[in-house]
Amino acid sequence: MRFPDAETLGVGLLKATVAPVRVVTKVPANRPAEFVRVWRTGGAASNRVLDQPMLTVQAWGLNADELARKCREAFLSNSSLMPLVRGVEEVTGPYQDPDPATNTDRVTFTVQLQVRAAR
Repeated sequence: MRFPDAETLGVGLLKATVAPVRVVTKVPANRPAEFVRVWRTGGAASNRVLDQPMLTVQAWGLNADELARKCREAFLSNSSLMPLVRGVEEVTGPYQDPDPATNTDRVTFTVQLQVRAAR
């Protein structure tokens, strides 16, 4: 049994939600005016069948609040679009988190997925 890559699941869900805004796992060297970053920041397997990855999402740009709201809604309402995801819980709701290096508007939140291993 093997767990799917949680970052890949999150990126796929959010790409469909915020297109044409770029969705990445690392901050691009040449940052676009707005983008969404999603990456695994924790969580562990409960057993060999259930993984509980935590994904942190950052929405960057002038529309960071709106982007973050769309992403949050996607995780909370459309998690069934991610294969093998059985549930999503919010760990931290959206909060203002400006980039300290550039003071670019940024909104951050974290969710925890319940992911079943593939057979």
